[in-house]
Amino acid sequence: MKHKLPAMTASLGALILSALAVFVWNEARKEIIFLCGNFTAGVSEESVVRQLDTGNFLRYRREAGASGSRIIADSRYNLGTYRCCIELDREGVVKQAYVE
Repeated sequence: MKHKLPAMTASLGALILSALAVFVWNEARKEIIFLCGNFTAGVSEESVVRQLDTGNFLRYRREAGASGSRIIADSRYNLGTYRCCIELDREGVVKQAYVE
């Protein structure tokens, strides 16, 4: 029995860590999908940034383009597998937002 206890403890620890990783991955995914749904046409860039700043698992970056700019939000907690792309016009107003 003494030899089985460390193996059982290690297995239980691995199971708990795996469950925690899956939970955090899913929460990051839900946060991206939920927030991306808020960014409809006509929303200001300031509102987008204010909402993105409330995210617990998010990171985002801005990219300049010829006809406006784009904000891409993702999460390192789900390895960037879900991304919210927010297309902005030259005035800083959302044209469209979608999850990739």
